[in-house]
Amino acid sequence: MIYNKDMKNILKSILQLTLISLLVIGCKESTDSKENQEKTVNTERPNIIMIVTDDMGWHDLGTYGNVFIETPNLDGLANTGIKFTNAYAAAPLCSPSRASIMTGLHPISVNITEHIHGNRPSGPNKKLSTPPISQQLDLEFTTLAETLKAKNYKTAFMGKWHLGGGKFEPQHQGFDINIAGSYNGLPSSFFYPFFNPGEKPEIQDSSSEGDYLTDVLTDKALEYITKTKDSTFFLSLNYYSPHVPIEGKDELVQKYIEKRGTDADSILPNVHYAAMIESIDQNVGRILKKLEELKLSENTLIIFTSDNGGLSVREVPAFAKHTPPTDNGPLRAGKGYLYEGGIREPLIMNWPAVFKTPKTIDAPVIAQDFYNTITAITKSEAKTADGENLLPLINDTSIPERGLLWHLPHYSPQHAKPVTAFRYGDYKIIHFYEDDRYELYNLKTDQSESKDLANDEPEKLKSIKEKMEAELKRLGAKFPEPNPIYKGN
Repeated sequence: MIYNKDMKNILKSILQLTLISLLVIGCKESTDSKENQEKTVNTERPNIIMIVTDDMGWHDLGTYGNVFIETPNLDGLANTGIKFTNAYAAAPLCSPSRASIMTGLHPISVNITEHIHGNRPSGPNKKLSTPPISQQLDLEFTTLAETLKAKNYKTAFMGKWHLGGGKFEPQHQGFDINIAGSYNGLPSSFFYPFFNPGEKPEIQDSSSEGDYLTDVLTDKALEYITKTKDSTFFLSLNYYSPHVPIEGKDELVQKYIEKRGTDADSILPNVHYAAMIESIDQNVGRILKKLEELKLSENTLIIFTSDNGGLSVREVPAFAKHTPPTDNGPLRAGKGYLYEGGIREPLIMNWPAVFKTPKTIDAPVIAQDFYNTITAITKSEAKTADGENLLPLINDTSIPERGLLWHLPHYSPQHAKPVTAFRYGDYKIIHFYEDDRYELYNLKTDQSESKDLANDEPEKLKSIKEKMEAELKRLGAKFPEPNPIYKGN
């Protein structure tokens, strides 16, 4: 009896040890499997989602200092990724900025230095005649989509294009799929049917009364991500929001009315604009959730930015309701101007497989840099002379010292006059062509551009002016000229 009892205890102990050993081996194999999976992530071929908003200002997100508008998803993306504090659009208007994002070239290089709306000669109330521009992104220029297709990426474009219609639309510029991208600069409404009935069946046929354009574009993006999850893809998602017409979803507008205690449009950002920004944030959240569900988050590079600053003046009568919608916080002016409010943008990059340490980068960067950065990531040999690869900055080194140039030799719809600006280091000069006048600002000590230093620091002005003129010459810039029919304002 004693022998049998001892044997039972011994056998029980052996069984327990065996089970423990199997569990340990199983855990180790599970860990090894996970480690192997992480090792097999091909960081030379990440999925890429580039999200570009329309007229979102630098100060519109919580992570950039806005205390009224709620943007938890974008704030989280910034807090776990790379946040740039001195990121710039290539221009203060949509078409030139978007052309630069697509090609990595300066707007001067593609001859799109203002928004595409037909070349209109200056009338007798304009002191200067402005140079004509191309009315499309010409097919001779290589787009980011064409470059990535050469690396076997699937490519899709959704939303605002505004770089020409017909044969110049996204499907002829390297994108396998084009949803709602054409010559349009804005929708007629953010609510169904969005555009003229039948104009964009790819979104109108599957939508109905009450549907909101930002939601619908995201629906299409989620469908695409799901369908293409087993391939490597580049998704260019371009929200038409928060451009005019300023229309938020009713429930979000009401939320902000209650939060502020009034619906007064005079308090900026106004409640309708706040609702539009939160809708963008909610839809970015939907994309992040889908990537998690499909286990694509780790090796998906997300780039989030805007095409120019927030609208800070009253719009033309047809779209004047609820404008101006925002004020760009501490920055001066807004869309259409070359002060900081017109060109400084939110820029967030998030790529968990590679950007493992969250950081904030204060070095000045610009939209042309996206092209060279993405081609460096994907080991493409394509590169442009107008931008830089930002990976060294992200990896705590540096990029070559350079100046940043903006050239708007036109009268903008927001009442700005022909102008060029150039940032070098902490300093920025602005040249106004009507009266051949210069302004100089130290952005490190005066980001609001409230103290003109042109008279106080003439040598600094002269030095930066020479650099600006050299860059204008390199790019072959066109300039406004005296208007022969000018009769005065």
